[in-house]
Amino acid sequence: MSEHDGKNMTAANLRHALRTPLNHIIGFGEMLQEESGDEEALAPLLEMARGMVPLIQISTSNDSDVDETRLSLLAAVREMATAVPAGPATGAPPDLENIRRAVNRLVAFVENQPGSLEGLSGSGAVARQVPASAPLSSRGNLLIVDDDAANRDILKRHLEKQEYSVASARDGQECLELLAAGTFDLVLLDVQMPVMDGFEVLKRMRGNAASRETPVVMISALEETASVVRCIQMGAEDYLTKPFDPVLLSARIGASLEKKRLREEERRRTEELQAALEELRRTQAQLVVQDRLASLGAMTAGIAHEIRNPLNFITNFAAAAVELVQEIGATGSLESLPQLVQYVTKIDEHGKRADRIVRSMLLHSRGRQGTPEPVDVNSMLSDCLNLAYHGLRAQDRQFNVRFETTYEQQLPAVPAIPQELSRVFLNIINNACYAAYERKKLEGAGFEAVVSVRTASSVNAAVGAGVEIRITDNGAGIPAGVLEKVFNPFFTTKPPGSGTGLGLSLSYDIVVQRHNGTLRAESEPGQGATFVIGLPVLL
Repeated sequence: MSEHDGKNMTAANLRHALRTPLNHIIGFGEMLQEESGDEEALAPLLEMARGMVPLIQISTSNDSDVDETRLSLLAAVREMATAVPAGPATGAPPDLENIRRAVNRLVAFVENQPGSLEGLSGSGAVARQVPASAPLSSRGNLLIVDDDAANRDILKRHLEKQEYSVASARDGQECLELLAAGTFDLVLLDVQMPVMDGFEVLKRMRGNAASRETPVVMISALEETASVVRCIQMGAEDYLTKPFDPVLLSARIGASLEKKRLREEERRRTEELQAALEELRRTQAQLVVQDRLASLGAMTAGIAHEIRNPLNFITNFAAAAVELVQEIGATGSLESLPQLVQYVTKIDEHGKRADRIVRSMLLHSRGRQGTPEPVDVNSMLSDCLNLAYHGLRAQDRQFNVRFETTYEQQLPAVPAIPQELSRVFLNIINNACYAAYERKKLEGAGFEAVVSVRTASSVNAAVGAGVEIRITDNGAGIPAGVLEKVFNPFFTTKPPGSGTGLGLSLSYDIVVQRHNGTLRAESEPGQGATFVIGLPVLL
């Protein structure tokens, strides 16, 4: 490397070039200390090497001249060279040979010897004999990516001692190939590498579904804030600088793997909850159908009774009308014509009544979603009261509740889905009848069960101009602790087998979500309960 080239070398690259052999000296030195049990022989060298790390940072600032940098470091490097243990002339431990090589390269680089920078790659590291046996257990499958063989060796030995299973790659391209071929719990990724640098590797990992969630800890001789921030922004889990502290390295890897485990646990729980939610939705849909069918079945006998009256009227008036027509035909007299018109009018009236009853039943039984249309709330409530009363009478012949109705005349029609709105009215009326009748059974003949229904035009902040329906019973009332739960799915105060707990929840969704209305409950213990429905005149 020429002097001109050295002067044009960036401070970041200079720090990287100096830190690489220091990482070798410290890493192999700690390994040699641990394996030989002799800490005193290498202690001075390691102390000097660690002391050079902050010296490099200070002396390689952007304002420093390369020549001045070498002068400030030269004395420290030469002193460190004298601290390398002599050891045997031949047959020295591989780690000691690696330390000597790293010190010599560091000295050569600082003294600006030609070709010295090339030697800083560590490619001349002495190989060591690795035991063939694998760890007894593996805490995780790690991948080391570094173009420096000595760096890979140091990291691999540190991690294998902690019972990690370790693979390595020489560059970014080899890293991606290994990731495509296998599964790794964490990647230790160098930033500066030939072929493909760490930033590009990280970018491609985060763009690949298979490796997107794999934690990455960047390890580099660079410690510029911009590099750290860029790595974290690109999705790295952590960032460590060389020479690394083995204790800190172990802690960062452990923390990254724990976060990965927690993310996977959270994902698994989320998937389980999603599956449970889907199952709950399917169950709820089935219960809704069953609840509707049960309600329809309970009403069937009542509907049959209710529809018998208009059918009897139709039959009787039709028979009378036939007799009048025959009489008019026989006598030619038109005196009975007004009476015939009256009979036909009654037939039409009661036919429409029967049709209204049948339509109410069909609205309640339909499961498909309809489209909004103008609805006469008073008429729908009247039909629902009749259906509810006779349906309950069909289940219990002793059932008896008095209805009080106060309907505002000229009430504006509301845009609603008839089958859904009728379901809401029937459900709340049935609940009101149940509450009032249960209290009557407790208090005896002296108590009269009453359900009142009122309608009125209203204006409020929630729905604007609209219609308010109040359905009130004189039952036992709803305790304060229960009142706030009445619209919760599957919540019911009825005995087991008497309800699914879905009626009020579905009613709330129909009114609030489907019709932009409001639904609330009011109650005082012992004073009955009132359900207030607010429906807008315009959707």
